[in-house]
Amino acid sequence: MGCNDIFKVHLVMTGNGIDRQAACPYCKKDATLLFITQDCNRCISNDPFAYYRCISCGLISLQPVPSDLGSYYPKDYYLVPGSRSELAASAENERFKLDLITPFIQKGKLLEVGPAFGNFAYIAKQAGFDVEVVEMDSRCCEFLQNIAGITTVQSSDAAQAVQDRGPYDVIALWHVIEHLPDFQHTLDILAGKIRKGGFIVIAAPNPESWQFRILGRYWAHVDAPRHVVLIPFGLLEAHMAKLGFTTVSVTMTDPGARGWNMFGWQYSLSNFAESRFIKNMLFFLGAVLTRIMAPFEGNDQAGSAYTLIFRKDR
Repeated sequence: MGCNDIFKVHLVMTGNGIDRQAACPYCKKDATLLFITQDCNRCISNDPFAYYRCISCGLISLQPVPSDLGSYYPKDYYLVPGSRSELAASAENERFKLDLITPFIQKGKLLEVGPAFGNFAYIAKQAGFDVEVVEMDSRCCEFLQNIAGITTVQSSDAAQAVQDRGPYDVIALWHVIEHLPDFQHTLDILAGKIRKGGFIVIAAPNPESWQFRILGRYWAHVDAPRHVVLIPFGLLEAHMAKLGFTTVSVTMTDPGARGWNMFGWQYSLSNFAESRFIKNMLFFLGAVLTRIMAPFEGNDQAGSAYTLIFRKDR
């Protein structure tokens, strides 16, 4: 069963009495059924997944979150480099991340949560930051510690992993927060580990994007069930303000965000097909759409991904 069968699944499940309302995991108010989708990106199973939108805070959440969520991350989820030199070459593709941070801070103790095999962590270390990482993938951890030479904690619970660590001048979560069922608790703990005047960087899919408005349940950045929440950036700004942070940067047009725009169009369209030929044709069409939609996705904060930088003021 593919993405083109999701509409049928939606009718069957709602007809069988799936809950049309749930409690928002963030603010605990009512959330209404938004759509039902499947694992279109990886096709690990045909299981249906229900996403709800909170009528109060706007959070989109997967409910229920699978108890075996880890099984939806295959062993080849990360393509670990074969050497330090390969890492150095690969890391150059993510130098823009460092460029987003260094206007605000150029040195200090930096923690990255969910670094994969360490592109950004390596770039930050080479730039002079004292880098630590928290990563759940064992293969990535072995590479980070033994090849990249980066202090590594293996854990799927960042909040628990940093209990006896820190404080930090920078904490970075590049497309990690959408994977965390209890993201607010993790943010609260991490916020307490940042020195006054320090920064937290959060990049994530943007549920207010043009792509999501058009594609809905078929949007590749839904990435069910690995993305358990899609967080409006205004919600993050409000939450961090409560924790004593000020928003110092919002961008949806950096090189990474533009790459996620292309990824969204290409993979969302190609997921509709099963034959390799048609997939390739749709993938090409996605590249064309990326160019057509660029003026729209570059304005009004409507890109498919955002990066927010917050400074701790108290």
